[in-house]
Amino acid sequence: MKSFFVAALLLVSTVVFAHCFIAVDKDTYELVDNVNYTLFSNKKPVYNAVTLPDKLNTIHKDIVFDSIALSRVDYETFGAARKNMDSVFYLTKKIFYLDEVVIGSDNKKQIVLGETNRFIKRRSSAISDELIYGLMFRNGTPQDYVLDKFAFYVEKVKVKTAYKVNFISVDEDVRQENFHLLNPGKVIYATDTLYLNPKDKNKIELALPKDFYLPSTKKMFVWVQLLGYYDEKGSSIVPEKYDDLTKIKFQLSDKTDYYSRMSDGGRTLPDGSHPLTDFIVNMNVMLNHDYLAQFFITPPKSALVAPDMVLYAHKPDSKPMNVVKKID
Repeated sequence: MKSFFVAALLLVSTVVFAHCFIAVDKDTYELVDNVNYTLFSNKKPVYNAVTLPDKLNTIHKDIVFDSIALSRVDYETFGAARKNMDSVFYLTKKIFYLDEVVIGSDNKKQIVLGETNRFIKRRSSAISDELIYGLMFRNGTPQDYVLDKFAFYVEKVKVKTAYKVNFISVDEDVRQENFHLLNPGKVIYATDTLYLNPKDKNKIELALPKDFYLPSTKKMFVWVQLLGYYDEKGSSIVPEKYDDLTKIKFQLSDKTDYYSRMSDGGRTLPDGSHPLTDFIVNMNVMLNHDYLAQFFITPPKSALVAPDMVLYAHKPDSKPMNVVKKID
């Protein structure tokens, strides 16, 4: 797909007799706009401009230059010689710091990990006994965080539902720019069996154990696991209608932390069979790439979504220093 995309860009460049390029986030494959770029000739700047949103940027054929440099305050500066220039520049984001929000009268600083965006109407997904989808939480700071509670949002519950929440270690396997896979690791923590009762809806909050940390610069994957449905008499049942299943709400997303399981039955084995292979894929990275490759634009906001899950945390208290009084 990448080769097709680059070839298409080069074709455009050939037609207009100019070099065209776009700036792309190396990790999320999103278009990056408002990037300053400067053209140099013999180490002297000869032209500078700013990239445009959702558009190819064209360097006019009459500009004589031998190198280019791109910069934006939240990305590492990128430079390339003209002879090595491609039509896609991959920019690496610098470490960013999460916002802190003061909640309550005790002036305790509570940190919100996750997003609190607008719900997508009629967009939700049933919880499953298998890892079908979930959300990555990242600590992109030099500071360890103590996790206080976990929250998620559900559609109106119709059948008593037993569930638990799993917090697991993960590795991300970047096979291609558009294909980020999740490799589940060990369970860090799992709740006991919990219950959602009929008529429960919207925000569900769970307290987390003391000294549950998300260490500095680490990441953790969270998913809600179905344990069973029960009728009014406490007997195990299987709801007949999809509408009766318990579902987690989805929201608009500005991040690329939503992973979901997909299947690929396209491969053919020597015996003619088509094995079904499962992948847990970063959905929004894949969407960003597909829109970029086919239409040279970012996806519509309504297409980028994620399950509505939030972690609340705080910084650990500073340990008092041991002061030893000197005795003469």
